[in-house]
Amino acid sequence: MKKQILVIDFVTPKRKNTLLTAREMGLSIALAAKSLSDEIADYVDRFIEVDPEDTDALLAVLEREHRQQKFDGVITLWDRYVEPCALIAERLGLPGNTPATAAKTRSKFLTRLALDEKQVPQPRFRMVKTLADLIQAAEHVKYPFIFKPVGACSSRGIFKVEREQDLASVYEQMVAVSSDPNDKMFQFYAGEFLAEEYMQGHEFSVEGVASFGRLHIAGITEKWTTTDNFTETQHLFPARLSEASRAAMLDVSTRALEAIGFRQGAFHVELMNTAEGPKIVEINGRLGGDFITTHLVPLGLGIDISAHAFRAAIGDQVDLGKRFDKHASVKFLIAETEGVLETWSGREEALAAPGVRELFIERGEGASVTLPPKKYGEFRLAAVIAQGDRADEALSRVEHAIGLLKPSIV
Repeated sequence: MKKQILVIDFVTPKRKNTLLTAREMGLSIALAAKSLSDEIADYVDRFIEVDPEDTDALLAVLEREHRQQKFDGVITLWDRYVEPCALIAERLGLPGNTPATAAKTRSKFLTRLALDEKQVPQPRFRMVKTLADLIQAAEHVKYPFIFKPVGACSSRGIFKVEREQDLASVYEQMVAVSSDPNDKMFQFYAGEFLAEEYMQGHEFSVEGVASFGRLHIAGITEKWTTTDNFTETQHLFPARLSEASRAAMLDVSTRALEAIGFRQGAFHVELMNTAEGPKIVEINGRLGGDFITTHLVPLGLGIDISAHAFRAAIGDQVDLGKRFDKHASVKFLIAETEGVLETWSGREEALAAPGVRELFIERGEGASVTLPPKKYGEFRLAAVIAQGDRADEALSRVEHAIGLLKPSIV
């Protein structure tokens, strides 16, 4: 009989190949969500209609469903459900992290406290709930510093504060952004913010899967972000690093995961490589997004990290050994102006460019385009993924291909 994996919501149909991976592994897929989109319906064997935002209702429904036909594991691909996923695993006796560990991956403040206790390298920080808190925090973390929500993700609501005279206006902007009723991400740890030391350096992330306390590392991703709102614009896997730098990053990441008690499932640890060495940006208790998991890790080293995340979820053995040595990069086309995306050109040429493996149009013709901080979901227009035998080849190929895309915004 097939083992059944319970997936808590599935908010991005463009990642449906993750579900395909589960099917190819011989798993039966149960989906708990408010609705079942036509795009992924063929991949789902058992649909459980429930609002995953209502944790109490979610637990009650899934306990009943588990009694009728048991689940063998539970997983989520989205930050907002990491904590409910841990509660479900605990309640149903499935492999997973404790709710306390899950909370330390979701609340950036709890992460900071846990790392501080174990002296894991990280920026100076202070919790902020009021403007008065922010003024006091600025004295501790020093200028410039980062001001961000405790529970958000995907670079939403991140501000760089340069001067004392900007404190009041930045605080007002943060309150306005995080009060958007249409953006449910800000409802987690609502009204709680962090002031953090601004770390100078290059950003990286460590991708891996934990299985019963053992940390399996797939590799390190090199990342590029915008300088104003820290939106991720490009990734390269595996990263270009000296052996010493790689070892230092893995050491800090491992210490961070151990500090929060992370024992089961996928992880995505973000670091800044500073002049003082690597420091933790944040810890995510799920697979890396932005095509890192679905494309870059498989194209770079031949590791199907999604499959191993499913294996960890059902309690099977995990082995992230590489199959080959290549490099893969994704580059995003970022809008510079607002308006309506009237037409696209160059799509066929970009897809046919050397080394290009995928092209995703994220804002189609007729879609609105709005820039942060007014809105965070409308300014990344497209993504191109390219593969190469060397890092420089993958980077040049994706740069060439993205340059062929021509959106017209009016």
